[in-house]
Amino acid sequence: MIKRYSILAMAVLAMSGCAHDEKPFFAPSESELQDRSQLSGADQAVLMGKYQHAERMLAQYVSRNNSGQLRMKYFGISGENRKHAIDTVATLLWETGRDDSLKQFAKDYLSGSEYQTTLCRISERQAKYEEAYHCWNEMGEIDRAERVVRTEAALRILSTP
Repeated sequence: MIKRYSILAMAVLAMSGCAHDEKPFFAPSESELQDRSQLSGADQAVLMGKYQHAERMLAQYVSRNNSGQLRMKYFGISGENRKHAIDTVATLLWETGRDDSLKQFAKDYLSGSEYQTTLCRISERQAKYEEAYHCWNEMGEIDRAERVVRTEAALRILSTP
């Protein structure tokens, strides 16, 4: 009876990967871990307001083409790390107020609600209140659309002598 359980236990260990020293097939590579660390550092630099440092850390993932548009590098980076790089670049562009670059970058690399939200936020920040209102309303974000109207009304009241 004990022999059967020990054979069963060995089979389970062998199938689960605990019986040998090899890495499981889904373990991230060393370069993937380095990319993840580099991107986390860039993300932290953006959050701390160290934008030039973040730009230097992101340089291996993003470059500008001949027309000046930002382009992500496709080769040598995993899908998860690529998404992290895209999010970090978008945050950097937002935090530094580079709305035109952000709009173009969002068009190229964001989709769905992420893209639409970015456009709405840019319109709102640029005080294009009617455009922002319609943008949020089309997304079904009624509360945010109403907030835009209230913000515009408050600014009008405050600006009148």
